[in-house]
Amino acid sequence: MKKNSSVLFTVLLGVGIVFIKMIPVLRRTFPLENADAVMFTLTQNVDGSRDFAIMLTVEVLKQSLIVFLLVLVGVAALLWVVRYFQKKIGLLRRIRVTYGRLIILTNMVCFCILACSAYSNIPIADYYVVWKDSLATPKHSDFYGKEYVNPDSVRIEFGEKKNLILVFLESIEYNFQDSVNGGNLSKNLIPEVTEYLKSEQSFMPGGTQVTGMGWTMADAVAKTCGIPLMFPPSISNSFVPLKSFLPGVTCLTDILAENGYDIVVSQGSNMKFASMEGFLRTHSVSMYYDMMSYLGDERVRQDSTSHWGVKDVMLYELVKEHIEKLSNSGEPWAIWFFTIDTHTPGFLDARCFADAIVEKKDEMPFAIRCASRQIDSFIKWAKMQEWYDNTVIAVMGDHAMMAAPELIGFKDANITHYWLDFFINSSRNAESYNREFTSLDMFPTILESMGAEIPNGALGLGRSLYSKEPTLLEKYGADSLNKALGKRSVEYDYFLYYRRK
Repeated sequence: MKKNSSVLFTVLLGVGIVFIKMIPVLRRTFPLENADAVMFTLTQNVDGSRDFAIMLTVEVLKQSLIVFLLVLVGVAALLWVVRYFQKKIGLLRRIRVTYGRLIILTNMVCFCILACSAYSNIPIADYYVVWKDSLATPKHSDFYGKEYVNPDSVRIEFGEKKNLILVFLESIEYNFQDSVNGGNLSKNLIPEVTEYLKSEQSFMPGGTQVTGMGWTMADAVAKTCGIPLMFPPSISNSFVPLKSFLPGVTCLTDILAENGYDIVVSQGSNMKFASMEGFLRTHSVSMYYDMMSYLGDERVRQDSTSHWGVKDVMLYELVKEHIEKLSNSGEPWAIWFFTIDTHTPGFLDARCFADAIVEKKDEMPFAIRCASRQIDSFIKWAKMQEWYDNTVIAVMGDHAMMAAPELIGFKDANITHYWLDFFINSSRNAESYNREFTSLDMFPTILESMGAEIPNGALGLGRSLYSKEPTLLEKYGADSLNKALGKRSVEYDYFLYYRRK
């Protein structure tokens, strides 16, 4: 074989090893089984994830280089052994063994390993279906025509205007409890949260993940607008964030702004990522803060950032400052914020476990344990404030955990995952707190908890859990609901391309 060909196949071997090493890292870090989430992320703005992506890439390249060198040494050793037997002992003389042939054989083995790994970890068929469906010509949807309740078409009245603190706990599930408390772990990772689940309003067994949800941006849309997030590939903004994001739908912040609320949204990561900034601007939020906003604060610059952004311990302090300013305005107010430390692969703040020695494989369980402590501390602080009694605190996981089950400590990889929720100081009571529901149902539920009156408790595709109306998950079941949500429709295109009146 020619020298150039040998060099080419050597390079291909290195590339193949990189991909083989990359797949397990991606599986531990991203929801590869959630084709909707991955496709959306790949086609939307990725600003703000650069440092994290660089960290992962460097880690994979280091591991791959070691494996690559070991394989080359192995190929060279095998070649030497074969030639030794041929010359010294006279065996294998009829077999013409060269470096070029061995490197081709090694590439073939590498390709088989890569194919098996990809088949085992990536549902390629699901990606094809999502891509194919997203390119389909939109048709009128009987589902949206029957089930979607346009918030602009109903009269929403506030009997009282309670303030709102809406906390999205990154990837926090009911499942993180022990079996005694209805979870799936041998040890409860969220004991402080468990006490709130028992003492406050909490809808059980938790939220079910369905199509068009399952990642932070999508669940923010579903929980506050009552629709899934289904962007066709034509709306691709990988490098330039969207300036107008779902302009045709009325969301929670639009309703609150129209009723005189001051609104603040805060998160530790970069809001340009996944076009969160465009979503907030489109939907009546003028005061929002993210990593780029907070980097002007000396406290943040010193030691309070991770690869994803501002660590939660500092974010909670910054949020408290926002709330203190809002509470002095004289107007009703609402604040959302998103935690980040439990985003895969998990970021453990030493201040949470100062005396603990944590191994790399245990960082996520410790981060979850820390998240429970931090939300407990925040709520205890809130209870000491003058505005507390007139403020609804709604706490919920933004979606189910994306990390591989073994990193959490789940022994069964096939359990059903439920994101948790609890409401403090709600204006309403439910006849039953045992419901089957999705992120869609949080939209009217949050509003009714604040004192709003909604006809039949229905907004968007959501049904208030305080009402007697069945949720769409209860009405259709998961399979039929997923199928209906996944289809492109003229009605959904209105949300994407047209501005509401």
